[in-house]
Amino acid sequence: MHTIVIIPNSDKADAVAAAHRLLAILKARSQSVLLEKPTQAQLLELNPSLVIVLGGDGSILSIAQSMAGIRTPLPPVVGINFGKLGYLAAFSLEEFLQHLDTILENKAPVTHRLMLQGAIHRGLPSLAPPRAHSIALNEIAIHAGHPFRMIELDVQIDGHASTTFRSDGVILATASGSTGYNLSAGGPLLSPSVPAMILTPICAHSLSFRPVVLAQDSIVVISPRKLNEGSTVSFDGQVIHPFSEEDSLIIRRAAAPLTLIENPAISHWQMLAQKLHWAQSPRQ
Repeated sequence: MHTIVIIPNSDKADAVAAAHRLLAILKARSQSVLLEKPTQAQLLELNPSLVIVLGGDGSILSIAQSMAGIRTPLPPVVGINFGKLGYLAAFSLEEFLQHLDTILENKAPVTHRLMLQGAIHRGLPSLAPPRAHSIALNEIAIHAGHPFRMIELDVQIDGHASTTFRSDGVILATASGSTGYNLSAGGPLLSPSVPAMILTPICAHSLSFRPVVLAQDSIVVISPRKLNEGSTVSFDGQVIHPFSEEDSLIIRRAAAPLTLIENPAISHWQMLAQKLHWAQSPRQ
């Protein structure tokens, strides 16, 4: 019998209440479990066939990190929005219930979202285990941090030295993350179906350093020449590690993408227009 895991954002009372309502509905159709703060070990033991997340986009980012490595391929995820934007969590509760049969019969549209794996090594990359590592669905970013002076970074792509630049940091984003931090920093929008990563500087001290799109199989190594005491590496804004001048950061494609169930009632492009007001003319 298939197992469905329902995960509400425990900080949102309406999401928790909706999760209990869904549990009552789904228990008649499958083995269903409600977990408010699941661990990777719990997800591994349950081996779900479907994961339902009730919260905002941040809830999906958090669950994506917990799911990474539980198996390949990862179970599909569907997001019910109880946050603000609801870009990854594309369903309202009413829309989810309307399309429930389609989702349970595996007939709903899906996209396979590239995830990134970042590893922080002490010194140049070697065979030694990294001192820290994590997974990101949206982006991995280096932040200048306190005392907020510009930092200096060397970037190597697929074993080739590319550039050294000064900035407030740098972002390695996926297509999923292209509408977030990357977009705010001046990076391009990518369709979720594009298997690529984006290298976007944060306030580069150069007019000629423009964001670039890299192949999904690229391996990016970032080695600092100059950092601040408070410089950090951030994974989707969920996991943050200190970053020092003795470190190097290696970013590559994660072992498995996240399968995200899409809302059949709205396309990616309609969502861009409705939620991000993409390409809309000024209005009075």
